Parts: sequence; structure tokens; C-alpha cells
Amino acid sequence: MELPGGCLCGGTRYVLKSRPFALIDCHCIDCRRSAGAPYVQWGSVPRQDLVVTKGEPRKIAYADRIRSFAACCGTHLFFEDTKDSEVIDVTIASLDDPAPFAPGKVGWLEVKLQWVVIDEPLPYLPKSRTLRNQHYLDVRRYAESLSYKAS
Repeated sequence: MELPGGCLCGGTRYVLKSRPFALIDCHCIDCRRSAGAPYVQWGSVPRQDLVVTKGEPRKIAYADRIRSFAACCGTHLFFEDTKDSEVIDVTIASLDDPAPFAPGKVGWLEVKLQWVVIDEPLPYLPKSRTLRNQHYLDVRRYAESLSYKAS
């Protein structure tokens, strides 16, 4: 399986070797500001299943995490908990065909912009439950179900 994606101008391209899992719409202020959008949809893949085929993403460390952007045009592409994370998150909208990957959860609704309308009820992870920890627990469980060791 190969799922291609990339940046706006085409200068950075990547291929996913597996389907993204743990699909979530994040409304936190960090995601909003980094993407210049009302929220960002993320999907996770094992690190070895993400292959950059063109260009070199620019990595920015902020708030104990690493965000990667296309150096050529600034498109937000990836998110890592650490530089050694075994799982990496991908912006679903940067896939060439994002349509099959509807979100499975929504988070940080307490801080969503008031004019954003959520059409369908999705499982919700409240900010107080530490969305980030819950998301990575879900990622770890999924990885373990594939006999993949996530730390």
C-alpha cells in the first residue's frame, strides 16, 4: 500500500506505507496557529511507514514537540512527540486523497472557535483528560495490536 501526499507547491512529497490510524480533529491553539486553520486533522503511522520522497521538511521544536513543515512553501506536514518517536502524525489534508480518512475523535472542543460547527457527534476527549496522553495511549494500543512495539 502506498498513500502519497505532499505540500502545496509540490516541492516536498511523501508516501505512507500504511493507513493512518488514530484519526483526530484537534482544535487546540497550537494546531490552529501552526496551520493557520480553525483545526487540524491528524492521523498516525509507524515512523518507518513514512517516507519523504522529495524535499526536506523543516523541523520546529515547540512545546516539547516537533512539527515539520515543507521548507519550500510552509505547508504543515508532520508532528512528533520526540525526535525518536516510533509513531509520527501526518496532516490528513496533505494526502493526495484525504477523503477516505474521516476523523474518529475530536479534541480540545473547549477552545474551538465558536463559529466552527461540528456536524456529527464524535467521541470527544476533553482538555482536562489530557488529550495528548489519551491520543498516544490509543496509538500505542493500535501499534501493539499490530505486534509493533511503541514506547
